Amino acid sequence: MELGSMRLRCCPQAPPNKIKPLPRTISAGARRLCSRRRRAGALLHVAAPDSRPLETVCADSTGQGTKPRDDDKFCLVEMEVRDCELDQYGLVSSDVYVDYLENAREVFASRLGIGRDSIARTGNALALSEQKLNYYTPLKRGARFVVMVRVVQIKGARMVLEHFVETLPPERKLVLEATATVVFLDKDYRPTRVFPEVASKMRLHFF
Repeated sequence: MELGSMRLRCCPQAPPNKIKPLPRTISAGARRLCSRRRRAGALLHVAAPDSRPLETVCADSTGQGTKPRDDDKFCLVEMEVRDCELDQYGLVSSDVYVDYLENAREVFASRLGIGRDSIARTGNALALSEQKLNYYTPLKRGARFVVMVRVVQIKGARMVLEHFVETLPPERKLVLEATATVVFLDKDYRPTRVFPEVASKMRLHFF
């Protein structure tokens, strides 16, 4: 599932080291941000539509959409900084983080069994319509880190994902947080409801 275009660099894109299951706790910095968003109502309920009119696939007694079973259900992808990703100050260039996030989204999609080739064969497409990044701690040469990604909303034609980048233990410093909005497009490249094959995978993953 292609959620953005990869940039070409002076060295080939290395595959992520591995996918790890979610630990029971994330870092204190990331957890504070999650809690702050919950209080502000920024973590939105998940609704996965199908071919019928928009409706929630899991609802409480009031008919409102419910959140995923595990509110901290992230896909974790370990990576390592390479020399070709550094700027003149010896730090990871700001635009490289966009590639890190996209790489993690690709792994997340693969883990869910959502193939970009299969979507393309239907004539449909996905487009990254918005991405917001907040930087906290720079990554340096040789740093090993983890990118965490999860879906926080699927509604209508949009899917919103949340990301955190952290250095690996024992430091576990919060490097970056980001949100990205992906739009589902039909054969005429017009916004359309979430593809049924994607909705079904999300049902299995979250409910």
